Amino acid sequence: MYYVNKIHLIFVLYVSFVFAEQESHLKTVIHKALAAKARQCMRNVNATEADLEYLRNEPPFPEKSSCIITCLLEKINIVQDNKFSKKGFIMIISPLLLTNTKKLDHMKSVAENCDNEINHDEVSKCQLGNEITTCVYKYAPELHFKS
Repeated sequence: MYYVNKIHLIFVLYVSFVFAEQESHLKTVIHKALAAKARQCMRNVNATEADLEYLRNEPPFPEKSSCIITCLLEKINIVQDNKFSKKGFIMIISPLLLTNTKKLDHMKSVAENCDNEINHDEVSKCQLGNEITTCVYKYAPELHFKS
């Protein structure tokens, strides 16, 4: 349980800096921590460094890269029971945006749109990572982990 809470906190902090539009040393540290978690997922799915590097690009990602994303999303409860969790997405975003109703409403709309667009029945578990990132970046490109 501690492990899940730790990755959840790291993700929340990263997203909070994205929305705050701040550049800082802490943002770099958080980004590195997420990269470390991605490397753990990389090992879990038997992926390579090249598979990890694809995550800097636009989705769709190759299969192994998508598996890394799915693993990360499972750790922060955006993927639950092999499905996109609108509730999990909102649970992560809400604490960051309680004072900014415009951005919170935007993220609720992102969650709703993605919940409606992602076809859980026709994609593999790893492909779900592609479906989710494609949808989230479509409606909230500010969340892209490009750098």
